[in-house]
Amino acid sequence: MNIKKISEKDGVTKLLVKGVDSTFMNSIRRTVMMDIPVLAIEDISVYDNSSVMFDEYLAHRLGMLPVKTDLKTYSKGDKVKLVLEKEGPCTVYSRDIKCTDPKIEIAAKKVPLLKLRKDQKIKLEMTAVMDSGSEHVKWQPAIISYNNLPIIVNRKDCTNADECVESCPTNVLEVKAKKIVLKDPFGCILCRQCEDTCKDGAIVVDYDPNSFVLTIEPTGTLTVKEILNRAADVLKEKSKEFKSALK
Repeated sequence: MNIKKISEKDGVTKLLVKGVDSTFMNSIRRTVMMDIPVLAIEDISVYDNSSVMFDEYLAHRLGMLPVKTDLKTYSKGDKVKLVLEKEGPCTVYSRDIKCTDPKIEIAAKKVPLLKLRKDQKIKLEMTAVMDSGSEHVKWQPAIISYNNLPIIVNRKDCTNADECVESCPTNVLEVKAKKIVLKDPFGCILCRQCEDTCKDGAIVVDYDPNSFVLTIEPTGTLTVKEILNRAADVLKEKSKEFKSALK
């Protein structure tokens, strides 16, 4: 197996993974989505809320905030306390939430929660619990997907190559020596518009069955490296359990 970072932009990381099959890639995807425990706010005690926002609405907002997680200290089922106390007039942001453990904090600090007018107050105590995405989406550490690495097969010279290149919605094609090639295979979305535009069937859009582009966008609870390392550990442990069950 070979892994190479393609890009990292706006919080989205793309990796080129070679030497594996779709079964392996889907196992990684499902493990990240379902089996990696992270912290998320689960229980909320409201001591004071004189704002116009109902307790239930506020609780839903708080529950979906990503909480930065320390995997060395916390494991599935562990809990940590957080508090929020503000008095208006002000806008209450996610950064105003404080944790009893200095290593734990809200990952997205600029999320507006509610507005307080003069003399309005908010006082909450929250419990963040370590759990996984199999219980609720708020415990998913990332949005993750994968696709095969596209390739262009030239059967013969294309008579309307320029037209085929211009038809590409992502502008990732070019003509070299009368052949249509991918100048950016990572930008191809496998729409096959170029293949349909080709008048004489000179090209075929195919894909490499053992090369994949893995796209992962962390919520902020864990880094990309932490997420993939933990996914590998989970799969390794499940393999041991399966072997043991077979015996």
